[in-house]
Amino acid sequence: MPGDLAQRWQSDLDGLESPQTVKWLRAIQSRARHEFNRSGLPGRMDEHWRYTPLRAFEGRHLVRSLPSTGFNTPGRIFAAQAPVQIDMSDGAPADIRGRGLEGLTVLSLQEGLEQYEGRLKPLVESLDCSGPGRAFTAINTALLEAGLVIHVAEHVDAGQLSILWRGGDVASGELHSSRVFILLDRGARLVLLEQFGPSMEMNDDEIGQPGPGLNLITQVDLAESAVLDHVRLQSESGSASLVTNTRVNQNGQSRYAYTGLDFGGGLVRHDLFVALQGFGAFARIDGAFLLDGNRHVDNHILVDHVAKGCRSDQFFRGVLGGRSRGVFNGKALIREGADESSVRQSNANLLLSPLAEVDSKPELEIHADEVEASHGATVGQIDDAAVFYMRTRGLDENQARKMLISAFCNSVLDRINTSVVSTADLESLASDMYLNMPDMAEAVR
Repeated sequence: MPGDLAQRWQSDLDGLESPQTVKWLRAIQSRARHEFNRSGLPGRMDEHWRYTPLRAFEGRHLVRSLPSTGFNTPGRIFAAQAPVQIDMSDGAPADIRGRGLEGLTVLSLQEGLEQYEGRLKPLVESLDCSGPGRAFTAINTALLEAGLVIHVAEHVDAGQLSILWRGGDVASGELHSSRVFILLDRGARLVLLEQFGPSMEMNDDEIGQPGPGLNLITQVDLAESAVLDHVRLQSESGSASLVTNTRVNQNGQSRYAYTGLDFGGGLVRHDLFVALQGFGAFARIDGAFLLDGNRHVDNHILVDHVAKGCRSDQFFRGVLGGRSRGVFNGKALIREGADESSVRQSNANLLLSPLAEVDSKPELEIHADEVEASHGATVGQIDDAAVFYMRTRGLDENQARKMLISAFCNSVLDRINTSVVSTADLESLASDMYLNMPDMAEAVR
């Protein structure tokens, strides 16, 4: 199947020549197209993709993401109003609204590529598109046309910026590509809140058809002492496919805090690469996923400790029912010379059904001295004794189990800094988490 799908996508790419106006980008797009045609899609022999069922993409076609009009259904993003709210439809900006702030610039991708060419060109060129394992990167680069550029000037605290991602045609069977660049100058601060969710419910005649698909790359460049807090909430429909690739470059004393919450989607894969390139940089990568039915969520993380005295922390929690499957592959690489590094990894999972499956693989690769490192992974079930105790306090079994799951997953939310994400927003996230918990009777099937 990967070979047939690759051939069809090659045909799609051949018919989707992008009218790119930025001259230096044309050659990069051509190379990416060539790499995909040469390498194709990953198969079961590719270690990093062996658990990702590419059959979920069967029936999808690659399309260009073009600016849309008339998209005026913002939905609920978070309880608190952010200074800037951006609606994205099929990978392209549809509406940007909110209060302006001096020092914060939000541009369409085409405008940003021209205004920030000196900073963006090296980022685009740094992405490796070779080999089947980087097929979605090659596709995104070949179709690089739609997206955003977000820039925060030196020592500016830009507050919160919200991005709402929606697919236009629910049963389109299309795979759109989008690219977001986030540039923070020295001492700049930004809170980025992303939400991925369906724009409407499917009709009866659309059930079983492939829903919206998005192939998203986010490239982050943090200058010295810059701080980015990044919260990503995904509650897509069961027919949707989402592939994200987040690349973060951190200079000295910078801080990147990521929290990914997956409550939906049919096939969801997150690749996250963080390079700690300056002394004292810190990265915190947290996540929780609650899955039921046949949902599938992959999280693949690599934190690369290049400089001395850097810290990283990975903390993930998974709850799986039905026939769902979750993957956590978190790696920390400490290079030679990156002494005095500190690494922590933790992944714990609850299985609610004998048919649910989780693959957990924390990894450490250390080539330096004076390093502090720890990792651990667990897979278990809900404690029957705890359920019994809570039932003696007046709760029914379903309520007791949901409360225990909520406490298990709230350990991720508890790590979000309330000084940058408001208590109201956290309560909203906790509410979404509880509402998306699978019913216990359905989860064990």
